[in-house]
Amino acid sequence: MIKYLDKLLYSLERTLIVVLTLAGLIMASLQVVLRYAFNTGIHWLEAGLVTALVWAMLIGAVHGVRQGSHPRVDLLPLLVPPRVRAALNAVALLATLALVFYFLFDSVFYARFIDRINALHPELGIKMVYPFLIIPLVTALMALRYILLAAALWRQPDSITPDSDFRDLMTTQPDNQGEQK
Repeated sequence: MIKYLDKLLYSLERTLIVVLTLAGLIMASLQVVLRYAFNTGIHWLEAGLVTALVWAMLIGAVHGVRQGSHPRVDLLPLLVPPRVRAALNAVALLATLALVFYFLFDSVFYARFIDRINALHPELGIKMVYPFLIIPLVTALMALRYILLAAALWRQPDSITPDSDFRDLMTTQPDNQGEQK
């Protein structure tokens, strides 16, 4: 179940990152061509470009949890015994989850607020809540990623590199003969 959910999230993250980055690239190219070739432009393209690239970057941060790309202190786990390392991993993960869930709660609260006041995006001309919805979405995905990491850490609590161990656990699958790929 964990591998299936990880595979689904992995595919969703990569697809969204590629699509949003390409959309940003297309909008930027169109704006340049319109500006320099035709001396005109489309007023909302800049805001659309920024929104697409920020969304891609935020989803990339979620993807970074799986890849083990986020910075962490590597020296301390090497110096302590396995039981202390397991306790440090648990404390770090619980603190991270608490922070992510706080951001999720806060972003949903703020999204409801800007929806209630009917704030409009000055460039895109749509309700401000629509571009902002990426924040609750990303924090929910980040929480899910850290919950999956917690499940993997449960199997090996004294890991020196839990992010890498998680990635390895998700990518190694037995083939038909029972050997690891």
